[in-house]
Amino acid sequence: MALRIWRFVPALALLAMSSAVAAEPARLLVVSVTFGFRHGSIGTAEGVLEQLGRDGGLYHLDYLRMPEGKKEDPGWRENVTAQFAKAFAPDTLREFDGVMFVSTTGELPLPDLAGFLDWIRAGKAFIGFHAATDTLKKSDAYVEMIGGHFAGHPWNAGGEHAFVNHEPGHRVAAMFPPRFRWKDEIYQYDQRLKPENLRVLLSIDMAASNPKEPWHVPVSWVRDYGRGRVFSTNFGHNESTWKDPAFQKHATEGIAWALGRFAAPAEPNPEVQAAEYLRSVIAAAAPATGGDHDALRAKADAKIAADPAWAVGLRPKLLELRGMNAEARKAAYAGVIAEIER
Repeated sequence: MALRIWRFVPALALLAMSSAVAAEPARLLVVSVTFGFRHGSIGTAEGVLEQLGRDGGLYHLDYLRMPEGKKEDPGWRENVTAQFAKAFAPDTLREFDGVMFVSTTGELPLPDLAGFLDWIRAGKAFIGFHAATDTLKKSDAYVEMIGGHFAGHPWNAGGEHAFVNHEPGHRVAAMFPPRFRWKDEIYQYDQRLKPENLRVLLSIDMAASNPKEPWHVPVSWVRDYGRGRVFSTNFGHNESTWKDPAFQKHATEGIAWALGRFAAPAEPNPEVQAAEYLRSVIAAAAPATGGDHDALRAKADAKIAADPAWAVGLRPKLLELRGMNAEARKAAYAGVIAEIER
């Protein structure tokens, strides 16, 4: 099955750019192939992204989609591999300004992953939606580029979870209030996530969510990657998310930023992430130890305000909680609480 090409010729639209000059629509490759779990929202996502590109004049799309047939069919895998070889050949990639992974899963057969990452570093855009972080698990280089890898989703699609917006003034996050609730499936990430690489914009507000896990759960972030730009958001499991105007704005602004259409902060914010990590630990520790959550939170926030690096220094101790059972955690919580009280 040939690579499906869809062409759009939208009217040029003025975009909010630092140069205040209109830009030609970008050309983006959308990949929605799955070698693992396949999300039912992918078809909706493709239609929404297509419409957003049309309406705003920001981009037009080409697609690398699942071929017909079943993964068990003879030749299916070879067919997919051939399509990836064609789509990710250097001569083909030169025609694109960026790539979107839309809830891709599993070990995609990229012919030259290192070459693809170098292509992004050279000044291209990478946009990852939802399960893009459940992709290419075996590649530390891919995980480093996108920012993190899936390690479960205790916050399921049917639940309404709480979130904190770390930067309501950032264009990629400005459509969300400082604190809000959202119904979607939310991933946590394995320990390959490196705070020193990412500017996290949205996180789970653990104190107002269930279950209360003692670790930080980033939800949306941006990062510079060489001369390229990466935007990743965990939202997008539910079809209703893709139909929501706030999420559509989030997606559009993230894509525009990744394409270099406007300037916005992308420097990593490890101090912000460490502070949220500590708040998550307090949310889990207080009920487990009979502590006063609000009092502990107030003391921790006061110490963070006086010295943001203090929470960063606690991070190694907090990371140890992930490998502990409930009884061991309870003992470790006492040490964290003592540090807050000190």
